[in-house]
Amino acid sequence: MKAIKISVLSLLLLAGTTACEEKFFDSARQQTNIATDQWGSTVDLERLVAGAYYGISGYEGFRGLHGLQFTHEALFSDLGLLHTAGVTDDWSQDLYARKNNRNDISNYGNMWLGAYQAVALANEVIGWVEKNGPFKDQYGPTWTDRLVGECYFLRAWVYFTLVRMHAPAYGANNSAPAIILNTKPSKEPFANPGRATVQQVYDLLLADLDQAVKLLPETFNPQRDPTEYQDRATRDAARFLLARVHFQMKNFAKAKEQADILINSGRYPLTEDPIEAWNKTGLGAKGREVVWQYVQYNTAQQQWKGSPAGAYMGFTARGNATQINGGRIISASDAFLKAAGWTPDQFTITSVPANRPPATLGTQANFMINHPDKRLAQLWRAIPAGFDPRSEFTSYTRTYVWANKWNRLNAPANNNLFSLPLMRIAELYLTRAIIRFREGDKAGAADDINVVRRRAGIPTLTATTLTEDDIHVERMRELAFEDDRLYYLQALSLPIPPGDRAGEQPLDWKSDRFAMPLPARETDLNPNAR
Repeated sequence: MKAIKISVLSLLLLAGTTACEEKFFDSARQQTNIATDQWGSTVDLERLVAGAYYGISGYEGFRGLHGLQFTHEALFSDLGLLHTAGVTDDWSQDLYARKNNRNDISNYGNMWLGAYQAVALANEVIGWVEKNGPFKDQYGPTWTDRLVGECYFLRAWVYFTLVRMHAPAYGANNSAPAIILNTKPSKEPFANPGRATVQQVYDLLLADLDQAVKLLPETFNPQRDPTEYQDRATRDAARFLLARVHFQMKNFAKAKEQADILINSGRYPLTEDPIEAWNKTGLGAKGREVVWQYVQYNTAQQQWKGSPAGAYMGFTARGNATQINGGRIISASDAFLKAAGWTPDQFTITSVPANRPPATLGTQANFMINHPDKRLAQLWRAIPAGFDPRSEFTSYTRTYVWANKWNRLNAPANNNLFSLPLMRIAELYLTRAIIRFREGDKAGAADDINVVRRRAGIPTLTATTLTEDDIHVERMRELAFEDDRLYYLQALSLPIPPGDRAGEQPLDWKSDRFAMPLPARETDLNPNAR
């Protein structure tokens, strides 16, 4: 592997590349953060921000951050069951065994690459404006705060995602080495920075998000903002991420403050069925509960690629939503299903094909679950024994349950252009519920959990009978495979259950087995990161 230097032209290509131009990234590495003094307009800065979003996407297949980090959490938590019969690699089995001794796993190298490309572009915008102030063109005073605010937000989102994968949980050992922090544009191609501590990373997250909250607009304004901005980060997204960061740091009162602001705003009502957050496509189309989503779409400026989130655990295939996903290897664990009260042998499964494969191959229209919980009925599928079309699974003698949150659309040619919810208000209701419960406000906790339960179509709970475990289980049902469960337990200082891992005991939330080493693509060339 060799490093390349990203020039002014390269950075603009990053902001405006199309699918056929992606391969120039292949030999890039984390330290391609080359500053320039040659930006000419606010539109140039807007392209850099668009490029930062593109960097966190799943460009060129399994690259970028959004989606792949879901797989990391699903393999390490207790919610997933790894189907080794369908595994074509060895790394997923290592991760499922909670081994973290490998730095050669391509998914982590790709996430690292996309993450630091996004950071490099965010730093470029922040550094330019700090040094030069706004451009004096027609967009200068109108867009500058928003652009800088987006860059602070994106940098924080990237670093928060990385630190949870590559460092001990906050509070376990805050002086431990974590990830590399780049905060300034650099003209030096090989600066070889060392790793910041866990505490230093979280300090930066809070500082960046404070800036993002100050600078970002509350909503998209078509009279002021570019068309592409309507689904990008607003002040509410920054507040949501700030709530997550405070919750992870066990600053529960501060997390509740941010949750209060967003819930009380009334902008994100839980009035639609759960499926409505997951079946949208195109700019400006999102479920009412969605605070921030990653939108895949085509414009003259960019093409943001579809997420690989569902490649390993989604029911349907990327690019063909009528076809069952041939690559899926992670289903719901029996431990999760038992805790959720979703028992497969009690399901009524509808639309089962008349014949077994290969005579008849099921599609997304098959294997639906008739159940009062709308989440289970709308966002999961259950394949009975003998009906799974994958040859590796034809010998199964029982039903397995697969998530169907991703790749939902029936687009004419390519269903990669779909929206990926990354922040849903249901999460904050459940976050506030557990905080209220631990504060002794059982009535408030019951109010919050019941908002989520009513939307799901299941009976409400009373304050007098509500338990902490009720809240934990509701969160599992609501946010399974959405990059939440492992970090939620760590934030609450709770043990991490083994799930379906035979013979395993729960691990302490402080265990270092959940922190992956930095990828070899960084440490091979940067001795200070080892």
